[in-house]
Amino acid sequence: MHVQSSISAHMMEGVARRIALRLGLLWLLVLLAFVASLCLGARDYGPGLLWQILRGYDVSNPAQAIMVEMRLPRALAAVVVGAALAVAGLMMQSLARNPLADPGLTGVNAGAALAVVAGLWLTGPLTAGGTAALALTGAGVAALVVRALAGQGDSTLRLPLAGAAFASLCMAVVAFVLLLNPEARNIYRFWMVGSLAIANGEGLIRLAPVALVGIGIAIMVARQVETLMLGDELGAALGVNAGRVMSLGLAAITCCAGAAVAIAGPVGFIGLIAPHLARRVGAGTGLTATVLLACPLGAIITLLADTVGRRLVRPAELPLGIVLAMVGAPVFMWLVRRILRGEA
Repeated sequence: MHVQSSISAHMMEGVARRIALRLGLLWLLVLLAFVASLCLGARDYGPGLLWQILRGYDVSNPAQAIMVEMRLPRALAAVVVGAALAVAGLMMQSLARNPLADPGLTGVNAGAALAVVAGLWLTGPLTAGGTAALALTGAGVAALVVRALAGQGDSTLRLPLAGAAFASLCMAVVAFVLLLNPEARNIYRFWMVGSLAIANGEGLIRLAPVALVGIGIAIMVARQVETLMLGDELGAALGVNAGRVMSLGLAAITCCAGAAVAIAGPVGFIGLIAPHLARRVGAGTGLTATVLLACPLGAIITLLADTVGRRLVRPAELPLGIVLAMVGAPVFMWLVRRILRGEA
């Protein structure tokens, strides 16, 4: 018995070391992508400028001002949005036991869109802070409604169906309002594409903690969600409260996806692609480790996509949502093909 426990402890220590090493390498890649995001764009700057800023920021230097006041908040927003959407997607796929699920299936994006459109209709053009507040509120209300509709029982079917039904209702109302208000349609069209150009430091300070809370809840509940993935009956036999776990999982998705939507609009595909990459990088590990690995992977994808979007058509830029759709759609089709062939 003592020998078996020693072997088990040794194996767990080995797994922990592997996870720590992979996390370290991934966060190093995040740092490199972050520096690239600061230096590259409509106009490129060398790393020497970044070093000058670190030694002493000169407000009167236009190049330094661009890097600090425009690119730095944008790069930080990319890290927060990418990590949050990656975790939201992973939790959604785990709760629904569907490898093609994404945070949009909870109705969070649709709820945020409806709140923003309602605000545009009632008050006219919104500030960035007002848009963020409405989006986060709409996402939270959507999550509560979907949780109530899903009720108790197997989350595999109930949660996606409730989310899809509520999302359809929200988007129908959105379409109706936009038909009545052409001015709102023009503003909403830019927000709906998803772009880090609308991110700002003030909003980031308020919304990043919301995303961190969501990631923290996901880490806390990951082991119980992993148990439920074996089946609700087996989970109940092992002492897991399915309703409580689903509520906590949905809270994690809402905080993460709601904060991301409030920062950058309803950006797609990160929540679909990053979880699959995290499972591959963390092969043989549990869901808790996969959540930790998904954070830097989502950040890397978002930083690179935003940097590419700013360089492809410079001095203009492609919004983040369009760049991710161009890359994400082929990846999605490849995933569907693999799943249908039984390879994933």
